[in-house]
Amino acid sequence: MADDSYLAIDTIATDAYMQARLNACATQQWELGTIDIGTEWGDGVTAPLSWVANARYLWASSPGWGAAWDSALASHPDDATYEPGKDEAVITDDMILATVQALAAPPEAPSGP
Repeated sequence: MADDSYLAIDTIATDAYMQARLNACATQQWELGTIDIGTEWGDGVTAPLSWVANARYLWASSPGWGAAWDSALASHPDDATYEPGKDEAVITDDMILATVQALAAPPEAPSGP
């Protein structure tokens, strides 16, 4: 995370494409039952969307995301229309899935008799 600038983290957290991609991932994983976001975000289909919105600075600060974002922008210096959040090669779907699963991991089952 040391390589990720706060400005890059903020830009990722407020990027409409990144929010949409996180919404899609969190909703899919929530529906599949592979993540647990608790009940504070509700218990209906909009719960994952609330979780994504409220945790945006947390997921946006995933290690390496800011550096990837800055690198992508640096590689398109003359393209004012370039949008890293829309470029699936910058922050991949696998990176998003790993982050969602790590941040909303289901509680471990108690061990014992």
